[in-house]
Amino acid sequence: MSIHHEANQMREELERDRNTTVSVALFGQPGAGKSSLINKIVGKRVAEVGVETDKTVDATPYEVNGLRFVDLPGYGTSRFPKASYFSDFQLQNFDLFLCVTSGKLHQADTELFRELHKQGKVCIYVVNKVDELWEEGVGIEELKARKERDISKNLEVPVKTIFTSCRTSEGLDQLNTEIKNNLDGAKRERWLRDAKAYSARFLEEKKEACEKYVVTAAAASAVNAINPIPGADIAVDLSILVGLFAGIRQAYGLDEAALDKLKQSAIPVVGRLASNVVSYAAREGLMQLLKRCIGREALKQFSKYVPFVGQGVAATLGYVITSNVGSMYLDDCHELAKQIIENKLVI
Repeated sequence: MSIHHEANQMREELERDRNTTVSVALFGQPGAGKSSLINKIVGKRVAEVGVETDKTVDATPYEVNGLRFVDLPGYGTSRFPKASYFSDFQLQNFDLFLCVTSGKLHQADTELFRELHKQGKVCIYVVNKVDELWEEGVGIEELKARKERDISKNLEVPVKTIFTSCRTSEGLDQLNTEIKNNLDGAKRERWLRDAKAYSARFLEEKKEACEKYVVTAAAASAVNAINPIPGADIAVDLSILVGLFAGIRQAYGLDEAALDKLKQSAIPVVGRLASNVVSYAAREGLMQLLKRCIGREALKQFSKYVPFVGQGVAATLGYVITSNVGSMYLDDCHELAKQIIENKLVI
């Protein structure tokens, strides 16, 4: 297999990786907090809170960073009958389902859960607004145990129950982890990169997923290193790096507004890291990072015209440069995200 073929395969993998989508459908009664849950999962407000989807004419989709959520309307209503519900909303195309409740179980939700289970679909039962679960003289663990017994009795199938609170963030790390555990391959990597981290453990897994993304981008850069047009590969390398950096910031929830706020932090290390992340994203800052590899870049321009071995060397150097620069940027973004969690910063 030629180096051209291998490099092009890696570039195609980078495109597939960028285009991978995780599709999650949510169902449950109005007021259960489905929209708030979507917002907490992705770490930003993408869903309008308070919208009752059983009064709409269709499912309500939300998509951000390759994560697609659909808030399904009521099951088995006159508008959305059971017989055509699965085909109407193409439920076979979703990766998994969340049944969200914050009160008593409703028959329609129970029936849909059972039907999904019968068809082999992954369906996670989420008891939201757990911060409102209270009864005088009864501890919270006993209340949760009662709720779990009630759910198992009504559903009559094995069920994973997760208790969450969008107000306190309780259970959100467990939920994101459970979803991750039910995904494979590129979809699992996509979820790890773009779901919000609520724990140090999930954050470390996020970094591992981003490291794989850096490797794939570096391999794509190797394609440009054997481009026979003098100088053309440098511009494309920058384009790959700009896209890579944007993807890393996106994975850690470091948008422009968040970074502006973090740069003003009273915690010195937070301000410094935020400033680095911002400055390196600009062309001037990116060039500063590349200057550390300028000797290799010059060698790459020369060696690409040397037959056989020269092209291999050029591709290797293109890979190494992109990998090193991408890893440095990833380290800063990751360390900044760690500081946010450790210091419980609100962005």
